[in-house]
Amino acid sequence: MSSQQEKKLFSERLKEALQNAKHPISPTYLSKEFNHRYDGQPISVQSANNWLLGKAIPNQDKLAILAIWLNVSNQWLRFGDENINHSVQIAEHDVGDLDYYLKFRSLKKNHKDIIKKLIDELNQL
Repeated sequence: MSSQQEKKLFSERLKEALQNAKHPISPTYLSKEFNHRYDGQPISVQSANNWLLGKAIPNQDKLAILAIWLNVSNQWLRFGDENINHSVQIAEHDVGDLDYYLKFRSLKKNHKDIIKKLIDELNQL
């Protein structure tokens, strides 16, 4: 399979996952929501647009964030493997916890330290 075809198929799976999760297929929305969950270098609207248009595939760390957010497996999102279950089957109550985890990852170190101390204090009660 050619690199261009892989990018096109990734784009189709990304759009399907967005639709299934009731999110709009919009590069502005995608970049904003992704950056809210990602603690690395933010992506531009153009990068999100390239993912949606089948011009680029995100690297593994970005792909992992997309998969968690959209509740699909990394394997399916990247390769579309029919033998891999489409959904990672995250329980509905766990999805909120994952969203908090992604938000936590995006915090600055000093803010993470505050949250960690709070959790330690609460665990001692």
